[in-house]
Amino acid sequence: KYLPADTGMAFIYVQHLSPDHKSMLTEILSKKTTMIVQEIDDMDKIMPNNVFVIPYNKGVEVTDGHIKLIPRSESSAAISIDILFSSLAEAQKERVIGIILSGSASDGTLGMKAIKLEGGLTFAQDDTAKFTSMPHSAIAAGTVDFILPPKEIALELARLSKHPLIKNIDEKVNEENLIENSNPDLKIILNQLHKATGVDFSAYKMNTIKRRIIRRMLLYKIKHLNEYAKLLSQEKEEVHILYQDLLINVTSFFRDTETHKYLKENLFPKLLKRKKAGESLRIWVPACATGEEAYSIAMILLEIQDSKTTTIPIQIFATDLSEQAINKARIGIYSNQDLEAVTPKRIQRFFIKADGGYRVNKAVREMCIFAPHNILRDPPFSRLDFISCCNLFIYFDNPAQKKAVNTFHYALNDDGFLMLGKSENISHSTNLFTSFSKKYKIFSRKINSGPRTLAALLPRFSQQPFLENDIPVTNKGKTKHNISFNYNGLDNAIDALLVSEFMPASVVINHQMEIVQFRGTTDLFLTHPKGKATFNILKMARPEIAFELRNAISKVIKTKQRFRKSGIEMNLAKSGTAIKIISLEIVPLNLESNEPLLLILFTEQEQTDNFWQQTEGGKNNSLAKDRRIKKLEQELAAAHADALAIAQENEAYTEELQSANEEVVSSNEELQTVNEELETSKEEIESANEELTTTNQELQTRNDLLNEAYDYSEAIFSTIHEPLIVLDKNLRVKAANKRFYKLYNTKVEETEGMLLYDLANKQWNIPRLRELLEEILPSNTHFHDFEITHTFPGVGEKTMVLNARRIIQKRNHEELILLAIADITEQMLSLQKMEKNEIKLLEAIEYAENAVKFKQQFLSNMSHEIRTPLSSILGFTNVLLKTKLDVEQKEFVHAIKTSGTSLSQLINDILDLSKVEAGKMTFEKHAFEIRKLIKSTLYTFDLKIKEKNLELIEEYDSQIPSMLFGDAVRLNQIILNLLSNAVKFTHKGKILLSVKLLNEDDENVTLEFSVIDSGIGIETEKINSIFNVFEQAEIGTANSYGGTGLGLAIVKQLVEAQGGSISLKSKIGEGSTFSFILPFEKTVMKIEKEETLKRDTEIKPLRVLVAEDVALNKLLIKIILTDFGFEHEIVSNGKIAIEKLQTNNYDIILMDLQMPEMNGFEATQYIRKTMKSQIPIIALTADVTTADISKCKDIGMDDYISKPINENLLYSKIVELVKKQNPKL
Repeated sequence: KYLPADTGMAFIYVQHLSPDHKSMLTEILSKKTTMIVQEIDDMDKIMPNNVFVIPYNKGVEVTDGHIKLIPRSESSAAISIDILFSSLAEAQKERVIGIILSGSASDGTLGMKAIKLEGGLTFAQDDTAKFTSMPHSAIAAGTVDFILPPKEIALELARLSKHPLIKNIDEKVNEENLIENSNPDLKIILNQLHKATGVDFSAYKMNTIKRRIIRRMLLYKIKHLNEYAKLLSQEKEEVHILYQDLLINVTSFFRDTETHKYLKENLFPKLLKRKKAGESLRIWVPACATGEEAYSIAMILLEIQDSKTTTIPIQIFATDLSEQAINKARIGIYSNQDLEAVTPKRIQRFFIKADGGYRVNKAVREMCIFAPHNILRDPPFSRLDFISCCNLFIYFDNPAQKKAVNTFHYALNDDGFLMLGKSENISHSTNLFTSFSKKYKIFSRKINSGPRTLAALLPRFSQQPFLENDIPVTNKGKTKHNISFNYNGLDNAIDALLVSEFMPASVVINHQMEIVQFRGTTDLFLTHPKGKATFNILKMARPEIAFELRNAISKVIKTKQRFRKSGIEMNLAKSGTAIKIISLEIVPLNLESNEPLLLILFTEQEQTDNFWQQTEGGKNNSLAKDRRIKKLEQELAAAHADALAIAQENEAYTEELQSANEEVVSSNEELQTVNEELETSKEEIESANEELTTTNQELQTRNDLLNEAYDYSEAIFSTIHEPLIVLDKNLRVKAANKRFYKLYNTKVEETEGMLLYDLANKQWNIPRLRELLEEILPSNTHFHDFEITHTFPGVGEKTMVLNARRIIQKRNHEELILLAIADITEQMLSLQKMEKNEIKLLEAIEYAENAVKFKQQFLSNMSHEIRTPLSSILGFTNVLLKTKLDVEQKEFVHAIKTSGTSLSQLINDILDLSKVEAGKMTFEKHAFEIRKLIKSTLYTFDLKIKEKNLELIEEYDSQIPSMLFGDAVRLNQIILNLLSNAVKFTHKGKILLSVKLLNEDDENVTLEFSVIDSGIGIETEKINSIFNVFEQAEIGTANSYGGTGLGLAIVKQLVEAQGGSISLKSKIGEGSTFSFILPFEKTVMKIEKEETLKRDTEIKPLRVLVAEDVALNKLLIKIILTDFGFEHEIVSNGKIAIEKLQTNNYDIILMDLQMPEMNGFEATQYIRKTMKSQIPIIALTADVTTADISKCKDIGMDDYISKPINENLLYSKIVELVKKQNPKL
C-alpha cells in the first residue's frame, strides 16, 4: 500500500497456509498496489517492480534468477521461508532484503542469519504484529537491522531504493568498483579496526570486507566512504559493531551430517586406536564461533568411547577472534532452534534443561577449552592430532591461507589430519599436506614435509619487502638491455630495478637456523647436503664458511646488532687452485611477525687474476701455505675464545639456573597455597552454582508449566469441536476457532474486528442474545445453556446452546467475553427421532407384556382344564387298583394310569419351560445323599430296561463326598429326562450313567454327569439346535418315538440356571453322549430317614370341609377322605363353604380355586379378614403356575396340592397342618 511502484525491487511473498487452503493473497494485494501481482509459476523469472506470491501447498527457492517451485512436505512446511531466504542469500548475496512480519513459531530466523552473513539487510515487524513469535525469534537471534511497523518498513524500502549504493548494486556493479582497494578511506577504516581490536583485516578478502562496510553505510543512510570513515572516528561503538559484523559467527550443530558420520565411523576410531597409555587425543577447532562444531565433535567422541569403553583423555581446543562468541560457547546454552539438527537421543544424553533452552552438560563442557585467538598472529597449539577448520579459508586471501596452512602444519603431529570446508582447498601447499579424503576435504600432514616453521604474514598496507614472484630473477651478471616492470609509480619501478640488478645473494633465517626465504643466486655459497632434505643454514653452507657463519649468527642473536665478516677464503676447485674471497653480513629484521628473523648477505670480493691462479711449487706455493697456516691459527684462536666464552656462559647459566630453581621452589610453594585457596573458592563457587542451577531448574519448570498451559489452551481453543468466539468489551470479535469458520461458512478477514451483530449480513443480530451479552460485563455475570433456534443464510436452520462468561486478561486487565456455541441441531433431530422410537418401543413392550400375560393366562387355564379331568382319571385309577381285579383288568387300568401320568408330565414340562423363560424358576437347596439319589433314579427305569432287553451301567466316582447341598429335585429331573431319552432311542446295547469328580476344595465340588447310549444317534448339523424348544433330531422322530421336544430345552435351562453347562457328542447309528457339569456345596448335615407313610392311628377323627364344584372330583375326594377315616362335608362353591364354617366346626378346609359364585381366593380372603379365622386351608388347584402359588400364600392359604391328587402327600399335609394348629390332637 505504501510502496512506490518503481523501486526497482522484486518482492516474493511467502505466507503460512494450510496445505488444503487456497491463498487469496494475490487478489488482496492486487487491490492495494499498482505493481504486477502474480501467483508464482515454476521457474518464473524474477522481474523488478513485480510481486510474486507463493501458491498454496508449495515451497519456493531462487536459483539463477528464477523462482523454482518445490514440493512442500509436512516436515518442510514450517521452514519454507528459511529455504527461500537461504537460497536468495546464496544467489543474490548483498542484493537481498529479508522481511519477517506477523507469524507464529520461529520460522525465518535461520534464513535471516544467511542473509546477514552475505551482507544483505533484514527487517522485522515490531509489536504491532498480531503474532509476534516469528519477529521476536529473529530479533532475539541478533539477525535484524530494522524493527519497524509495516508502514515504516515500506517507507524505508522506498528510501533504500534511491540510495546510490543500492542503485549501483542493482546495476550489478561489483564491490571492487564501488570501493577501490586503493581508496585511502578504506585503509583508514581498516587501520581504525586494527587499532581498536588488534585484528588486521587486511588478510581478509577485500570483497567480503567491502560488502560489510556497504551494509553499515546503508543502515546509517551514508552515501560516501569518507563519511563512514569519519563516523568510525567519532563513534567507537560503531567500530566494534563493524568488527562483529566482519567476524564469521555462523555455525550449527552437526552442520554436515555425512562428514560427521565419517569422522565417527572411520577417522576418530583410527586416531583413538593408535594412542598409547598415558597419551591424550588433542583437537583444535579454530574459528569455532559460538562452539557448536567443537561440542559436536566432543559428543561424537563420547559416543565412540561409550561404545568401545575407551578411557583415553581428550582435549578439544576451540578458538575464535570474537570474545563475545567465545563467552557464549563457554556458557553452552542453546535455544530449541539451535538444536534442530541434534537428535532427541543426543539432547537427552548431552544436554540439560536451562533457562531459554538447553545447556551442554558438564562432561562435554569439560572436554572443550575455549579461548580468544588470532590464527594469523597468535602462536598455535602444538602436538595436535586433528584440526577442524571449516569455511574460514573462503574469507582469507592467498597469503593468509598460506600462513594458516603453515600454522596448521606446525601444530599437527606427523600423522595428524586437517579438515576444511567443502568449498576449500590447499592446492598451494601440497608440499605440506596430502589429500586423505577428497569427498570430505580431509588432509594428512606429510611426514617428510620439511621443518616446523612459522612464516610471518605481513600486513597488507605495511612497508614489506617484495616477494620472490614480484620481480624477475637473473642467474648471472647484469642484463644488457632495458627491463620492463609492471608497477604503478616511479618508486616501485626503481626499487625493483635495484633489487634485480645490484642486490647480493641473501637468505632469511629464523633463530633455529632454518632458512625461511632465498633472495638472489646463492649457489656459490650454499649447497644441498646428502641425506634427508633440510633448510638448516649451517648444513647447507659450504664447509669453508660454515664455521664463520655459526659464530656470526651467534653474535647477532646475542647483541641484536648487525655484524660483518670479510676475507673468508672459499676453495671452489677440488684441486685447490681456485680460491675466492667472500664476506658475509648479518642484519636483524624488525618485522611485525611471530618470531625474530635474520637477513644474511653474501658478497664476493674482487681480486687480480694472478692472485687466484696458483701454481705447483715455488714461492707462490709457499705464500699460500703461510696464508693457510695463518688462517687456521686465527680460526683456532677464535675457537678457543668461543670455547672460553661458552664455558663462562655455562657457569653463569648454571648460577642463574640454581637461583631460578630456588625461586621456582619458592614460587611452587606459593602456588600450592594459592591452589588450595582456589580449591576452596572453587568449592564455594560450585556450591553457589548448584544453588543457582536448582533455582534455574525451578524457574525453568515453572516456565515449562506456563508454556504447557498456554499450549494446552491454544490447542483446546483450536481443536475443540464446538465453535468458540472471543469478544472485546464492545462485542467485537477478537478471535474465533476453526470450527466456527467452518460451521458458519465465514472467513478470518470477514470476522475479526467486526461487531458480532454485523457478521455475515447481521445474521447474528439476535435480540435475546444481544441482551444477554450486554449484561455480562456490567453485572459480572454469565449465562449457561441458552438455547436458540435461528436460520442462517447459506447454512440453514440451526439449534444452538450458548454459554458465555467474562474473562479478564491479567497482562493488561482487558475485559473479554468467551462465547461457546454448541450446535445441537443434529442432536435435536436425533432426540425427536429417539422420542418417536421410544413411543414405538413402549408400545412394543406393552404388547409383549400383554402377550406374556396372555400366554401365562393361557397356560394357567390350559393346566386347569386338563388337570381337572386328569385328576379324576388318575384318582379313580388308583381307586380301581385298590379293588379286586383280574389280571387283564389290572393291565387295562395300568395302561390308563401310564397314559395319564405321561400327560401329567407333559403339562409339568410346559409349565417348567414357562417358568424358566419368565425367570421365575426357583431352586430349593437341601442336603441330600448323591449316591442314593442316583440309585433311586436308575431303579425307576429297571422295568423298562428289562422290557427292551438293554443293559444299564453305573460308573460312580468313589472320591465324591457322600453328602452334598443342592437342589436334588432338579438334579433328579435332569437325569430322569436324559435317561428317559436314552431308553426311548436305544433299541439294543447298553446305557451308561457316569458321575465323576472334576474339582474339589474345602467348600465346593464340581461334578460331571454323562449319559451314554448306543441308540440311533443325532446328525452333526442338528447337534447345535437339539436343545432348542420343540426341536428333535430328525423329522418324524416325534411320530416314531413320541415326545414334544421340550425335555432337552428344559434340561439345558435347568443346568445353566444353576451355573452349569451341558454338551453333546453324537454320531448317527453309534449313539449319543450327553454330559453336564454342575457345582454343589459340601455339607456335614445328616438327613432324617424317610419313613413309609403310615396312618396316624392316635389322631382323633378329623372333620374336613371341602369346596369343589366338579362332580367327579367331589366323588374322588369323598372316596379318598373316607379311606383316610376323616369326616367330611363337600360343598360346590366358596359362598356355601363360608356358610358352613359359620355354623359348624371343622379342623381343616380343602379349597378348590376355580369355582362359580365365589372362588377359592375370595372365600379364603373372607375367612381370614372378615371372619378372622385361622383354620388351616389347603388349596386344591389344577393350575400350579408360580403366579397362582404365590397368590395362594399371599391370600392366606397354608399350603397347596396340585391335581391329580397324590393321596399320601394329601394325607401328610392334612395331618401336619392340623397338628401344627392343635398339637393336642
